[in-house]
Amino acid sequence: MSLLFPKPLTLTLDAADGVQKLAAMDLGRARVTLVLANHLVRYALVPWSDALSGQAEEEAYVRHHFLRIYGERAKGWSFRASPGSPRLCSAIDVELLAALRGAFAKKHAKLVSVQPGLMWAFNLGRSSVPSSGAWIVRADADRVCVGLYAAGRWQAVQNIRGEWLAVLERERHRIGGALPDLVLLHSTAPVANDAPGWKLERLAA
Repeated sequence: MSLLFPKPLTLTLDAADGVQKLAAMDLGRARVTLVLANHLVRYALVPWSDALSGQAEEEAYVRHHFLRIYGERAKGWSFRASPGSPRLCSAIDVELLAALRGAFAKKHAKLVSVQPGLMWAFNLGRSSVPSSGAWIVRADADRVCVGLYAAGRWQAVQNIRGEWLAVLERERHRIGGALPDLVLLHSTAPVANDAPGWKLERLAA
């Protein structure tokens, strides 16, 4: 723990206009982690190649993949990639990222991390993922992100509007085969505890 920034604090940013509210908040000398709601992030599973050499080539490879999926708007995005193959990659608008950093420019608080919601939930529950795998679900009020992590790697990801359980059922039927029934759920809105056919565990920060 830093003596200058002794207090860790996690906040969820659920709208782009939340940057102005964030800038006006008195956060003291907290070390702040910002978790981005689902509609502020795009995801893709990117097949990996050992032929890639260096960060510049890797970023260009990821950018090309997102351009094929999302079109020209992906040119204004910043990318992150998890380890493994395929890699779970996330994209955040560059201007949003700059605005978030700017919101802390005159604060005593320190912005230590900006994390996509799904990755934050996965890191929160990673120790609970068995060798057989699990579904990681980040449920926001208007959008749900579902990721399947099994056999030590990401197998699928879906980030769409809908009710989390319905999206999860569709993903299970879409993928097919022998799949885990464990669901690690983090929700920013109240959801029912009943999930027939699933082993549900809630993630709490």
